[in-house]
Amino acid sequence: MMTLKPAFPRSRPFKILVTSVLAASISFGTGCSGEAAHGLGSPSGFTAPDKVADIEFPTTISHRGGADVYPEESMEGLTASAKDGFLPEMDIQFLEDGTPVLIHDDTADRTLNGASGPIRDLSREEWDAATIKHPQGGEPAETVTLDEALDELGGEVVMVPEIKPGATSAEVDQVLDVFDERGLKDSLIVQSFDFEAAETIAERGYTSLYLMGSTLPTESFDEISDAGIEWVGPSKNLPTRDLRKLDKAGFHVAPYTLATAKDGHRLPGWIDGYFTDDAWTN
Repeated sequence: MMTLKPAFPRSRPFKILVTSVLAASISFGTGCSGEAAHGLGSPSGFTAPDKVADIEFPTTISHRGGADVYPEESMEGLTASAKDGFLPEMDIQFLEDGTPVLIHDDTADRTLNGASGPIRDLSREEWDAATIKHPQGGEPAETVTLDEALDELGGEVVMVPEIKPGATSAEVDQVLDVFDERGLKDSLIVQSFDFEAAETIAERGYTSLYLMGSTLPTESFDEISDAGIEWVGPSKNLPTRDLRKLDKAGFHVAPYTLATAKDGHRLPGWIDGYFTDDAWTN
């Protein structure tokens, strides 16, 4: 099993601009009063639930931390999502030295300034020196490692991390070991497009979400259920009749990725959640 290499400290300050986040949250509004009821008055200020068992349906999953509103996978977007009652979602890739970091693409070019090429070829120094582009042309944000995100949010709010395709079985275990060390079994929905990875996630005691495309997977519903997988994340383009089949089979169904929360409100009432790039626009 791969073990985490010790992370060395950043050479630059790592700051969470809470005032800016709150100001942006207020300007966009919330629109998720059910989830916002959880955690009110908590020292963290997060209003999203802190345990999977406390999620109210339908739940809003802030895709990549609100990729149309904040720099994608930035701490600003993740914390703003949590403060406004949405479940922050993020993607895990690996640097050259094995450090898990938050970024969707397997290359840096689309979302980062100051770095290019495969994420697996980047050093920690290159990662720390890069910044995340703002979707609306605003100020870029600092890049985020998995440990940094967990330091800020771990156990304080339900998070929805995805272990990206291409991760080895050792890397899947590596990430789950990090979660184990922090005691996060009750506060994570861990997702993967890879069935074996989703099965491992469930076997390790985590709530597992199996991602799928615009057609039903090759695995039968019984196979998915027997693997211990409780959530499924189909493409929004999966026909409604097939979404309903997944629901009737007993899974929590959360389609991806809707443009705004307004689109989520148009979904059938039996949908348990949805991923959106803009959880604030109702």
